[in-house]
Formats: sequence, structure tokens, C-alpha cells
Amino acid sequence: MSKWIARIGRVRLRPHDIAAALTLLGGVVIAFALASGLHEADSERARGEFLQRAETNYAAVANSFGDVLVVLQASNSLFEAIGKVDRAQFGAFVLPLMQSHPYLDAVVFHRLVEGAGRGSYEAEQARARPGFRIQARTPDGVAPAPQRDRYLVAEYVEPMNGNAGLLGFDALSFAPEARAFEQAVESGRPAASRLLPLLQQAVQAQPQAQRQALGVVMVMPVYRGGVVPLDAAARRAAVLGDTAVVLDVGELVGHTLAGARLLGRAGIAIELSGLGEQGMRTAYRWDSMGWRAVPAWRGWLGEQTFSVQYPFEAAGQRWNLRLAARSTDLGGGVAPLAVLVLGCLASFALAAWVRVRSLRAGHVEALVERRTADLEQALTQTNLYLRAIEASANVVMLVDARRPGYPIEYVNPAFERMRGYGAAEAVGRRLFDVAEREPDKAAVAELLQAMRERREGHATMRLRCKSGNELYADVYVAPVWEGEDTPGHFVITQYDVSTAKRYEAELEVRARYDTLTGLANRALLQDRIEAAIALAGPNDAVWVAALDLDHFKYVNDTLGHGAGDEMLKAVASRILATVGRADTVARTGGDEFVLVLPGRADESEAAATVQAVLLALAAPLSLHGQELVMTGSAGLAAWPADGLDGPTLIQHAEVAMYRAKDLGRNAVQFYTPAMNARARERMALEGALRSALTQGEFELHYQPQVDLESGAVVGLEALIRWRHPSLGLVRPDRFIHLAEETGLIVPIGAWVLRTACRQSCEWQHAGLGPLRIAVNLSARQFAQPGLARDIQRVLDETGLAPTCLEIELTESLVMEDVEGAIRTMGELKLMGVKLSIDDFGTGYSSLSYLRRFPVDVLKIDRSFVRDIPGSEDDAAMVSAIIELARGLRMRVIAEGVETEAQLDYLKRRGCDEVQGHVYAQAASRADVEALLRTGRHVKPQTVSA
Repeated sequence: MSKWIARIGRVRLRPHDIAAALTLLGGVVIAFALASGLHEADSERARGEFLQRAETNYAAVANSFGDVLVVLQASNSLFEAIGKVDRAQFGAFVLPLMQSHPYLDAVVFHRLVEGAGRGSYEAEQARARPGFRIQARTPDGVAPAPQRDRYLVAEYVEPMNGNAGLLGFDALSFAPEARAFEQAVESGRPAASRLLPLLQQAVQAQPQAQRQALGVVMVMPVYRGGVVPLDAAARRAAVLGDTAVVLDVGELVGHTLAGARLLGRAGIAIELSGLGEQGMRTAYRWDSMGWRAVPAWRGWLGEQTFSVQYPFEAAGQRWNLRLAARSTDLGGGVAPLAVLVLGCLASFALAAWVRVRSLRAGHVEALVERRTADLEQALTQTNLYLRAIEASANVVMLVDARRPGYPIEYVNPAFERMRGYGAAEAVGRRLFDVAEREPDKAAVAELLQAMRERREGHATMRLRCKSGNELYADVYVAPVWEGEDTPGHFVITQYDVSTAKRYEAELEVRARYDTLTGLANRALLQDRIEAAIALAGPNDAVWVAALDLDHFKYVNDTLGHGAGDEMLKAVASRILATVGRADTVARTGGDEFVLVLPGRADESEAAATVQAVLLALAAPLSLHGQELVMTGSAGLAAWPADGLDGPTLIQHAEVAMYRAKDLGRNAVQFYTPAMNARARERMALEGALRSALTQGEFELHYQPQVDLESGAVVGLEALIRWRHPSLGLVRPDRFIHLAEETGLIVPIGAWVLRTACRQSCEWQHAGLGPLRIAVNLSARQFAQPGLARDIQRVLDETGLAPTCLEIELTESLVMEDVEGAIRTMGELKLMGVKLSIDDFGTGYSSLSYLRRFPVDVLKIDRSFVRDIPGSEDDAAMVSAIIELARGLRMRVIAEGVETEAQLDYLKRRGCDEVQGHVYAQAASRADVEALLRTGRHVKPQTVSA
């Protein structure tokens, strides 16, 4: 070793060798510095590209949540626009939205059901979906919901495929969704649940994505009347339910990023976290940083890992989007190594050149080469930017800021596609000349003012195309500075937003007009009433009329809902043709209409307008080959006498309208305060009636039917009584009609049938002999599908023989649908059940139809029996009915027999049986049982005529 050191020490370095060595060392150092600088520049470019990608990913994800809210609000606006939405309307509106948003697992309509009304609600839903029950979420899945004060029940869900199990699910049984609903009602805005496992487990795993079946439920309340109340208490009182979207967050993010072609790149990781029940949870993760998109040697100078986080909020739910990437996967990496290698080689060459020539000449040549390379790189970058502008889908224009009129120097191909002008037609023209053709002069002036002030500008405006068509566009103007104070050019960009504008206009129409008839809806109606009140003078009145079609339900039931819709359109046209141009006509739901009538001097003018409307409605209407005559009932309320605001006036007009229905329909009634008290009483009675069945407040009384020949009790008619704990004994005439209107007559009638059959069977088992038990059926019960099957089930459960049951049908009931009535009656007769026509003679029976009815008994109405002694006409009518029944081989029962004179006449005429006070009044079970135990033979009581 010492020998080598000594030998080196003896070597004499010459000046040109020293210069060459220094040149070589300097060149290597410079090359390394340049390579490091390029590496740092690549890292900065990679950082910029990463941040640009991150912003793009963030914008795509955040906008996708906004799209979900748009779907939720559009679904909710359906209920605001239409009011009562059926399952078909819901599916027709929602399914197209879901096809364009495949990451939605389900769109659901939840109805708020009070605990007291659960039974009737489940029964109503079971008619459409047998076996329907309200379900609750449990650790093992779903099970029948326990008794609660209220439920938020999934009534409609789309798509049904894969989501049918959600029907009947009580959202309030699941704490995260219940909190979201309460938050939405309190705030009056959409709300989202915490991140949670979805009930739907059909999760399609993506090949490169690691994800769980997590999602959120976004809800938006549906309010009574379609109007969002201003305060929280009113919102809680008016809420009817909500619309909800079930969002698979992982599917949403994956679909959005894949659709935007933002996935599939190596070296980047994307993670979306949301707030769950136990804190922040990862809902979506894409990690391609393990892929080696580039050789590992590109990181020879070191590599960086970039990361950025974007917190944001959607419908009250907090989210955090985190992105990460490696600099080597985003940047170039080859140039620094090439510079170092070439720099070292150039250094060796330069050192040799210095030895031969001069160091200065070599340095100048190397400098020229580097500058040339930089210029080529700049030209390449410029060409890249130009290609990007040429490929842009949006219009890009470049105008000269230094010449008068701002002449156009460049337009990209998108200008021709959007506006219809070629580049040759636009370039060279002054911008002022082009702007003069635009229809929005104010927006043009605003943009030109921004250019004169050398600042950025923006306007949303209409643009006219070469074809003459117009489109909406967002237009931006930005200066391109040549110096600190002088712009050389202006860049003008135009983004076509016509589709968004059309969608916005369509939503506006849906929010304020009825989609079926084109009339104003509830929201617009409130505005019109407020406007009419604001324009009214101190001595003027504003009249509000509530109008409801009579028996509209029968049109839907017999001709179908399509015919019902056609009738509603015809009604809207007739009303509009009758009222004045200053009047407002609104459809508030179903067959309900509201008219705003300003400028009427007094009650007579207002009533005359409404009478004219009813007269126009009564004109015959040809519908599906049938000629129908419509009638309506109307109520009138006046500002300021009957109310100072729109909701109060509408409420009072509806109260008067219901009074018109009670008095016989096809009439007009003015509101009075007494009507309000009557309406409150009716509402209280309806509420009590809904809980009467579950509280066991009903009881049956029985009136004997006596054979006139033997004097024996051969049958009993079951008559319902309501014993309310505070109202006492409520007369049937007070609640039977109400039960018919509300549909409660169906479960009540089923209870009467089952209780009467069970009681009759118990009496027979007690040795009181065979008894025929007569039960009345209402029109709604008779129209129920599967009536014969239900009666057979009751007979099987109670053990009563079919021949001991007599079903009483009213004359008008069987004449509504004769063929259907004959089919149902035939099914009952095959079972062995007896049939009777109640109140015979008061309806409109046809003898030809009566001959076809498989009826066993005709019951003479009490109105004929009452006047037998003093009215020859009534006596003749009774005699004729008895003779008719005898000719048709039917038995005859006379109702309401109260005197011996009536009884004697009926005996002489050959009447078979009677029931009435002359023998016994309707009595409780215990009293009737005591009567039967005395031998079943009764004697007429002495009653004065």
C-alpha cells in the first residue's frame, strides 16, 4: 500500500491534466445537481398532478352525494305535487331515477302509523299483500314488531326485486334510521343516518376494491298537504311519513369514480370514511399503491408519498375522503437519470476537449445544448396544452385585448359543435359584432364591462346558435396578462347548462302544479290565496270554495283508475271554463278541488259561481262507452269573516263541504262556527270508533223473530251496540254511517259475524234448540273479495251449521252490481247459508232481477208496517209483498211490528214471521238467554196503537 502511495506522490500533474480533472469533477457535480433539480421538479409536477387528480376525485364523490339528494328531493316532490300517491305512481316515478343511479339499493316511502291504528292498517295492506305485518329489526334479522306508540312503516319500495322484504319494516325500530327521521322532522331538511350495515346483503365485490356492505339511509319528511311547516312543533304534527333512499356508499363511490374513468391507475389509494355508531368507519377503499406501474429504479433519488384529506358533509352526515400516491408513479423519473448519465459522459468528453481545445469552448457548447433541450421541452408542453384545448367539450375562445372591439383570434372545435359556426366564420370578427346577436343584453353588458375593467367575469345567459335555436350557458371571461398591468388576451369559456335549466324548470312546475290536471297544487294555492288577500280592499271579501265529487270512488272501482283520471281532467276543464280569469282553481288531492273567488260582492254572487260550477259538472260525460252524470258538494268560507289566512279558510270551506254532503250532496253550504263544532265532534267520534274494537267496547243485542203460526222464537237478529266509557251508549245511527265512510265497517262487521255465530252455537250447545241467527252485511263487506271464503272460515271456527246463519242484504246493495251480487249470493247458497233482502220495498228492485236472486226471505220495511191501520196504500203494499214472496217461494218477515192491529193484519195476509216491540225489543245476551230458557214461546204484549 505504501508503495502505491509513494508512486502516486511521485506523479507530476500537469496544468491541462489539473484542468481536465477539475473539469471532469465539475461536470459530474453539475450533472448530479441537474439530476437532483430535475428530480425535484418531477416531484413538484407529480404533486401538482396528484392534487389535480385528488380535486377531481373529491368533486366526483361530493357531487355523487348531491345527485342522491336530488333523487331524494325529486321522490319527495312527487308527494307534494300529487298528494295521495299509489304504488303504481310511485314505481313509475322512481324506477327511471334508479336506472340512472344504480348505486341506490332502494327508494322507500315510509308511512307514519299510530299504534292504535296498527290493526286496521295491517288489514288494509294485507288486502294488497297477503300476510303483511309490521316488522322490526332484531339481532337475528327482522321479526314482527312489538306494540309501540307509533311506527314508520315501509309502504312502497322500489325496486321490488330483492327489496320485497323491506315492506312493512318499521324504521323507528332501528335507532340510526329513527334518529335520522327525527332529525329531518326537527330541521325540516333531509337527514342521513350514521354509516351502518345494510339490510340488503347483495353486495357485488369489485375486483380491486376492498369494501364492506355499508351504507346510509337518507330521509326527507312528507307533510300533510305537501307544505313544510315553519316551526318544529308544526312539522311534528303535520308529518305523514318520509321518503328515503338506501345508499350503498361503496357502490356509489366505486360507480362514480369508475364512470369518470378515475380508477385503474397505479400508485394511488382512495379511502372514504363516514361517521358510524362507533366513530369513523371506512366505507370504501381503493389501493393500487402496491402495483408497480414503473420500474423501481426510478426512485433512485428518493420518492415521496403525497396525501390529502377532504372533509365534507351530506344531509348532516360527516365524511372524510383521503387520497395518497407515490411521486414516482405520477412523475417521469427517466429524465434525471438520463441527465446524470449524459452529464457524466459530457464531462468526460469535455475534459478530453479541454485537453485538446479550450475549457471555455466546451462549456459554451454544453450550455447551448442544454438551452436547446429546454426549448424543445417548452414546445412539447405548449403542443400538449393546445391538444387539450382542442379536445375540450366546452367552448374556448381567445380574443385580442389590445385591439378595439376585441377581435376573435381562436375558437376550438367545440365552438362549432355548440354554436354551429365554423372557425373561419368566427376568427377575425369583432366580439362586439357576435355579442350583439345574443338575446340576454344585460349579461353581455356585464361581461364586456368586466373586460373593460380588466378583471374576471361570469354570467349565466341564453346564447343564440347559427340555426336560430337558443341554449343556456355559463360564460366565463379571464384576462391573460403580458405584463403586470396589461392583458394581451382574454380567454372566454362557455359551458352548456341547458339540460340543468330544463330540469330545474320541470321541477318548478312539478312543485307548483298538479301533474294530472295542470291545475294549481296546494303550494301554489296558498300563494294565490295570500295574493288575493293582499290585493283585497278593506270592504272586499275573498271567497274560498272546497268542492268534492260525489261517489267518485265508484268510478274508480267499476271503470278503473284510468277512467277516474279522465273524469278528473274533464272536471278540471269544466271548472276552468265556468270561473273567471282572475279566479284560481286548484286540485288538492284525489277528487278534491279548491276555488279562490276574489271580487264577489256578497254571498249570492259567490254562491252563484259555485252553483254554475256544479251545473257544469252535472252535464252528461261519455266515459269508456258509458254516459255518466257527475255531481259535487261544495262549501264556502269568506275572508276575513271566516278566517284570516289560507289554511284556515280552506279548513272551514271543507267543513262546510262535509256539511253539504251530510245534507244530501249536490249542494252548496256556507261555513258557520257551529259546523266547526260538529266537525270536531265527528273527528272525536271517529277517533273513539277506531279504538272501540280493540278496547272491547262493542256488544251485541238480539231481537227475536217469531213464527206467527206457532208463536215460537225461530230466529234472532244480531244488532250491534257501542257502549263508550265516557259517551255512554252510542246510537247505531251515529256511528254506522261513520264506520262506512272510514272503512272501519269491515273489521266491525267481521267481529259482529264471528260473535253472533259463536253465541248461537253456545246457545245450541246449552240445549236451547236450533236457532237461526241473522247478521246484516254492509256494502263494503259485501264487496270484499273472498267474502264466501271468510264466512266459511267463521263457521268452521265457531262450529255453527251454515243453515243456522242468515245473511241480510239491503235492496240497494244488491242492485249496485247485479251480476256480481248474483255470483256472491250463489257462492253463499252453495255453502247452505240463508239469504234475506232487508228493507224490501224502499229501494229500486227490478222484478226480473229479484227472480234471479237466490233469496230465502223478504223483510218488509218498518215504514210500511207502521201505517198499516191508517193507510190503505201501505196495507196494499204489504199485501203485495207477501203475495210476491209466496209466488217466488220465499218466506216473509215483517219488521217493526209494534201493535196488535198490525199483527192481526199480517196474520190475515199470511205473513210468516214478525219481529218488533209487540213481542220483544232487542235485548242483551243474558236477557235473550233467559227468554229462550222459558220455552221459546212468546205472547204479544198489549200495546196501544
